[in-house]
Amino acid sequence: MAIIYSYPVEATPTTSDLLLGTSVGDDNKPTKSFTIASLAALVSANAGTGTVTNVATANSTFINVQGGPITTSGTITASLSASGTPSSTTFLRGDNQWEPATSTGSPNIAVLDDGSSITTAVEGLNFTGAGVTASTVGNDVTINIPSPTSAVSRLIASTGISVDQATGDVTVTNTGVTSLVAGTNITLLPTSGIGNVTINATNNPGTVQSIIPGSGLQLDSGDLTTNPSIGIEYDGSNNYILVGKTSTATPAAVPTTDDFIAFNQLSSSDIKTTTFATIPVTAIPLVEQYIDSGDANTVKNTTDTTYLTTPKVNQIVTLTDTEYAAIVTKDPNTLYIAIAAADACTAVTTNFTIDSTGITGGTAGVDYTLETKVNGVVAALFVGCEGEAYEVITTATPAAGKYFSTPVTGNTTSGDNGAPPGPHAITQTLAGVIAVNPTPTITATLLVVYDVQGGPNPIVTGTGTDGGVTGDTQTAAALATSLVVNGFVTSAATPPAGYTWLSGPTVVNASGTIYGSQTVVTTVTGTLQLT
Repeated sequence: MAIIYSYPVEATPTTSDLLLGTSVGDDNKPTKSFTIASLAALVSANAGTGTVTNVATANSTFINVQGGPITTSGTITASLSASGTPSSTTFLRGDNQWEPATSTGSPNIAVLDDGSSITTAVEGLNFTGAGVTASTVGNDVTINIPSPTSAVSRLIASTGISVDQATGDVTVTNTGVTSLVAGTNITLLPTSGIGNVTINATNNPGTVQSIIPGSGLQLDSGDLTTNPSIGIEYDGSNNYILVGKTSTATPAAVPTTDDFIAFNQLSSSDIKTTTFATIPVTAIPLVEQYIDSGDANTVKNTTDTTYLTTPKVNQIVTLTDTEYAAIVTKDPNTLYIAIAAADACTAVTTNFTIDSTGITGGTAGVDYTLETKVNGVVAALFVGCEGEAYEVITTATPAAGKYFSTPVTGNTTSGDNGAPPGPHAITQTLAGVIAVNPTPTITATLLVVYDVQGGPNPIVTGTGTDGGVTGDTQTAAALATSLVVNGFVTSAATPPAGYTWLSGPTVVNASGTIYGSQTVVTTVTGTLQLT
């Protein structure tokens, strides 16, 4: 038998070409030839698939298919492509989505209210209202809505509400609060006061309504009801020294050397204290000058402590030897300086006249007294040698309750005796104003503080000569040292138009005793309501 690869190769076989094979149906299994066409027909007949030789698979919009392509045999598997998890509590939506049965409701049921859509996907139906009932028989649901007369039978107006009729088409009107009006220290949002209104209190919720400066204090800044700043009062009848002075019933205190006084130290700008005993004379130059002037013509022997053979000299007298001899008993403590009688000067007299007509406001001897000293000795004239110096000082002292509102001038005169024979005349002309010690006027000024809720501040009507509204005043009588505040009598508080008092008003009038000009307070409390 020839070897198969020894035959020539035909590149393209045809169905009529022959193939060699063994016929297994014969006992001796002879070799036979077969056409390619008969072999292909035999294979097709045994497969039973007609002419299909390849089956492919593809996914659709909602179905996924797996298993292809199949050319001989295989399995094709189809499944849903929907997202989500299928279960007994989910359903497949039209957009290929597994969704819980209670989440979005039915996509096919819409609910409308008088033609207007409420929802397109019902999740549930809940029937409520007086008289409305729902029942089921199997899957059939029955809703029972009774006639209108079985629910609301009539309307009854309550406080602040009115109705035009009790049944039928009823018009309901609000006759009570229609809007809110912001009162003192209150703000509204919205400011119209209509709708859902928020009320805000803008003042301090504490209990302090005002701060009133007491004795010796004053309001430095702000006002008495808003951000007040209180300081010491230095001026007027309420200054801290005047209101702290000793009363007229008690004598004025006399300072001792150990008593303390306060002063401002210039070097440090700090307040310091000292005692009267430690005040140096140099710190009070006017006093020092006054003392020095008084001692100007005074001779004092302050150093004769060693020599004890002669008496200590306390004063000096100048005279002639004749005058000295005429002294019967000499003063051992006086130094006599004598000159010869032939050398004595001719005495010259100078007379001093005090003209006080320039002091107005009072009379000498009644409202003030005068004392004239010549060279430190009370006198109205000076007798001395020609050209001898003199100094005349006249002191004016006010009577009790008086003072010099204009200090006295012209009360110091100096010069020397003129030439003989004399006498010479010198006039001392005084000027000034004497006045009664002032008693500062004590004034009480009223401040009305409102603590009224529910509306604007009311108008307060006062009674009595001093009234009872903010700014009214009381003044102490002349020479009074205190003022009893009892005239600010506020007897009525008239509400503004459109309001009535829901509670109150309660008026606490200003009262008490003050010792300097101050603000006093009357308070008004209560609650207003719209008429």
